[in-house]
Formats: sequence, C-alpha cells, structure tokens
Amino acid sequence: MTPIPSFIYKKKNQITMVLFVPLFALLFILIYKPLDFDTLDEKLLPWLNIDYDLKITLLSIVIVLIGMAVAAISRLIMTSYARSHALSYVKYISWVALEIIIMVLIYTIATYFLSDLSGVGDLTTIFQNTLIKSILILLIPYVMSYIYFIWQERVGELKAIRKRLEEDDNALQKAYLQIYDEKGKMQLSIHRQNLAVIESADNYVCVWYKNGDTPRKMMIRTTLKQLSEQLSGTHVLRCHRSYMVNLDHVRVLRREKEGIFAELGLEGVPDIPISKTYAESITRWLVSEER
Repeated sequence: MTPIPSFIYKKKNQITMVLFVPLFALLFILIYKPLDFDTLDEKLLPWLNIDYDLKITLLSIVIVLIGMAVAAISRLIMTSYARSHALSYVKYISWVALEIIIMVLIYTIATYFLSDLSGVGDLTTIFQNTLIKSILILLIPYVMSYIYFIWQERVGELKAIRKRLEEDDNALQKAYLQIYDEKGKMQLSIHRQNLAVIESADNYVCVWYKNGDTPRKMMIRTTLKQLSEQLSGTHVLRCHRSYMVNLDHVRVLRREKEGIFAELGLEGVPDIPISKTYAESITRWLVSEER
C-alpha cells in the first residue's frame, strides 16, 4: 500500500490540526447550532446558576475540549506508530475515522443522559444523527488543514529548489575566471580547470589554456601585477616575476641547478620556473590538506 507523505503527520502539522479542527468545530456549532441542543433538559446543571443558553455554550466548549483531548492523544499515538511503521492512506483514513467515532460516542452518551429522550430517540438514533452531523462539521476543517499542509510543503520545496539553484549558480560563477585588460574590459572568461599558465610578455600577458585536449594561448594587454589582484583568492598564483600558474594543474615540482620547476603535465605547455620568492608559498599550498 502506498504510504502517505510524511509531512502530513509530522509534529508541527499534528499540533496545528489538534488546535484548528476543534476550534473551527466550536465556532460552527455556536453559530449554526447543528446539534440537538434544543432537546437538552432546561433543568440541565441546576447547580450552575446561569442562563440556559450560556449553559449550552459551556457544554459545547466542554464537548469540543474532550474532542481535542481525544485528537491529541490519537495523534500522539499516531506519531509514535509512524516512527516504526509505514502509514498508508488506508491506515490513516481508518485512524481519522476512529477518532471521529470516539468523539461521536462521547457526544452520544452525553446527549442520551442530558436530553429529553422523547425528542431524540434511542441511543442508536442519537449515534446515527450525531455521526452524520459530526462528519459534516469536521469535513471542512480537515480538508482545509490538508490543503494548507500541502501548500506549505510545496512552498518549502520551492524555497529549497530556489536555494539550490542559487548555490549552483554561485558555484558556476566561482568555477569561471574572468581576465580583464588594462582598461578593465573583459577579454577572456574561462573555466578554472582550463586555465594553465599566464606568462608576462612586455606590456602584454600570454594566457595559456586548454580547449579540449588542445593547448591554446591568447595575448591580452595587461600586467601580471594587475592579474594577481584580479585573481586573488583563486588557485592561480604568482610563482615567478614572469609567470602565474594554476596550481590545480601542477603535477610535479622538480629541483635543478637552475632552480625549481613546475611540471603541469599538459602537452605543449612548457615547465614553469618557480622563484625563491614564491617557492615557500607554492610548496605549502601543494602539501596542504585544505587543497
């Protein structure tokens, strides 16, 4: 059997239902008087020295409070049961039906002992009439509650989707690097994983990047100093007075007589020298657990 959505019986919604349904029922009863209160004995609760109509109002409140208590106990048991058992639509509807029947039995017994029986009939008749009226009274708040729960759940899902899209969009933006020329005009937007090396060339820089498996380069009029500021916070770091390197591509650091060189493992891209000024920071980053 198909289980009902878990949000239907989660704690917050159960509390909402236990409070809303009885209060709605009380207002409905007080306004439209659908139950057989006109059959109640006028000498009802003689020790309570108040107006008859007020007695009826108090009796309605007591009955509704009892119904609220029945619903609260029932929903508490339901929540506990649902932790270890699948709650199907059939089980849930049966559970709600049992709640209503218990409430109807309480009202039937109260009516039987407090009414002029000549006006309401026997116990079976009272139960049948009360059951029909109770279902009609409770149908509206039950349906309203479920519509609200479904709407609330859909709103929550839309918010989660919107948040996930925003996070994906931010992640996508962070994955791309923008390189601007000396006038602040964007010349290249490239995925971080495709950028390899930036090489100084007089008043220009040569940007080495890969397009598929093919290495390419692009000349942009700017300086390494400006690019260092633009790419601050990324994995593209200054490693030499003439080079910046994307540390994601560094595969080997090789020490020779001439100094330290970084091998990127990209065909067509030369090994990059690392000067003493930047060697310590580059090495620290490469061995860091936070990489």
